[in-house]
Amino acid sequence: MTCYLHPHTPAIATCKDCRQPVCEVCLVKVNGKLYCEHCAVNRHQQSPLWAGVFSFFVPGLGQLYNGDWAKGIAILLTGWLILPWVYGVIDAVLVAQAIAQGEREAATVAPGYIILAMKLGVIGLSCLYLSLVWTVISFFMAVAGLSLAQP
Repeated sequence: MTCYLHPHTPAIATCKDCRQPVCEVCLVKVNGKLYCEHCAVNRHQQSPLWAGVFSFFVPGLGQLYNGDWAKGIAILLTGWLILPWVYGVIDAVLVAQAIAQGEREAATVAPGYIILAMKLGVIGLSCLYLSLVWTVISFFMAVAGLSLAQP
């Protein structure tokens, strides 16, 4: 069997997506899986560092980065509590590391443009999240008849 792009070179593997035989030059390993150059363009390597940064600033964002949509939404809604926030940071890093090593399959890993938007918007998203949490806490305090202002 020879490489489909280099007909005179023996193939050493097949692409996970297109199932074409590829040689050593055309082979790209992403998250522990083997792809040809063309299919690898649609993939990105998981970064435990970015997963941790996303979850640190916005609870649940690291889970969304890893493709755990339901877990990410649950942590986002309960992240104003300290325990889910800390759990979210640790979980995001460990899951991203497992995906990067090929030990775990991501449900759906976000495309590159979503990752870029997360990287550029993490500070804005964190400000938005904090203002949302502050609004919710203020609302419940007002309903309960409590005030933050000192008399």
